[in-house]
Amino acid sequence: MYKERWLAEKLEKSLRVSRVLILTGARQTGKTALLKNERLFKNYKYFSFDDLDVLTQAQKDPSPIISSARQIIIDEAQRVPKLLYSIKLAADNEKERRFVLSGSANFLLLRRISETLAGRAAHHTLFPFTNSEYQGRQKPVWLLNMFKKVYPREKEIISDLPGLSQILFRGFLPPVLEFKPDSYEEISIWWNGYIKTYLERDLRDLSQVASLPDFRAVMQLLALRTASLVDQSGISRDTGISQPTVHRYINLLEASNLYVRLRPFTQIKSKSITKSPKGYFIDPGLAAHLAGYRDPSAIDEKFMGNLFESMILLNFLCLSEMYGMNVYFWRTRDGKKIDFILEYGRAILPVEVKMSDKVQYADIQNLLDFISVNRQAVGGLVIYSGRNIKKLSSNIFAVPWIML
Repeated sequence: MYKERWLAEKLEKSLRVSRVLILTGARQTGKTALLKNERLFKNYKYFSFDDLDVLTQAQKDPSPIISSARQIIIDEAQRVPKLLYSIKLAADNEKERRFVLSGSANFLLLRRISETLAGRAAHHTLFPFTNSEYQGRQKPVWLLNMFKKVYPREKEIISDLPGLSQILFRGFLPPVLEFKPDSYEEISIWWNGYIKTYLERDLRDLSQVASLPDFRAVMQLLALRTASLVDQSGISRDTGISQPTVHRYINLLEASNLYVRLRPFTQIKSKSITKSPKGYFIDPGLAAHLAGYRDPSAIDEKFMGNLFESMILLNFLCLSEMYGMNVYFWRTRDGKKIDFILEYGRAILPVEVKMSDKVQYADIQNLLDFISVNRQAVGGLVIYSGRNIKKLSSNIFAVPWIML
């Protein structure tokens, strides 16, 4: 059964102002299901370049496809870059035309595509489900309210979800969510197939990779270091792979929407702020299986905390797509750090992530320090694994992760 996606509302708004909509996202995030089932696209004619007949026609002469309907969806559109010039001409000449281009590659990072449709297309990314989205709950409007200094009320949150370690191990891609959380063997088999499919299929579409074992070695180290600063020279040293090659492999992972490099928040002028990005796989289940884990009980406490932080980032990335929110992190060279900085308009909300069912006042010291030097900060937030919304200061709150 199809589950409605939160992003659909934003896509509808984008199509009102843009004639071309580009929807990207990692393989199996549900792009095709969204395009075939959301009422917004019920009058669109659907083509997929996974169909060899359609692909061959597009490579030979795309005009029959372009002229077949006023509203058209083209899935896996990155496979025929020359098609985009025809789409640009059609969109420029006929204001009522609408085109939706979908694919697992990030079109903004593919130069041939981004240059062709520059200034003409709205770009959106479909991420894996958030837990609340999958459960059919409402969007977390309370988080947006915090930017208006409207804070949540203290209360207990009741939940019958399975254990957090099981949730993180399983992950949030639509197909894997169909497995029971304790079906570890089936979950591992699915993820192994997913990783192999990516290596054998998507990489061929994006770039030539001389050595798949080298690429897998880089992915494994990045997975083990998810939610950490990206150290390309360290990965190069540990794998014996040249640093330029490591850099290219990381770019490939980003271009396929599997990996995110989070930029540091630098609006506070200080030479002591680190400029290195933090790296995350977009799904904690993917990171766990790339790192070699086949059972959540084998995952150590530190890495589980990193997976928890990755899951929280996934939630924030989904919200950033819907609301135009920016996500950063903050870290100084002397050790002060805040996991995430959310920017919405001119307002700033620092967020700490703590995989614990208790929050102490010592846990908010960095939040207090950050707020004291940033006038745009509207308060602070601790996302944790407990059950109660707690007021920790006049404008700092601890909120259970299931509220996202």
